[in-house]
Amino acid sequence: MHPLTILLFTVSGFIINVYGHLGYELMPRKFRYSWWFEVVNTSVHHNLHHKKFRGNYGLYFRVWDRVMGTEHPDYVKEYDQLQERRFGHKQVYAR
Repeated sequence: MHPLTILLFTVSGFIINVYGHLGYELMPRKFRYSWWFEVVNTSVHHNLHHKKFRGNYGLYFRVWDRVMGTEHPDYVKEYDQLQERRFGHKQVYAR
């Protein structure tokens, strides 16, 4: 394997791991209503795993927890509540 590939994988894995354990959500308000929200994990997703100890096992992609039935049922509600506290009033975007 090319050394640059190993380096890029290591750096990207490190960044995603730090973001997952950050304890603070970095995603912008519009992210919730994008197709990316349905696919990738957020800091809230992984923090809920540590808070409830059941579910949300996917490292990079939310889709695996959805396929396997291990996504915590309160994830979207928790994410929406955190973003509402963070940005103020609830805003709805068309998909």
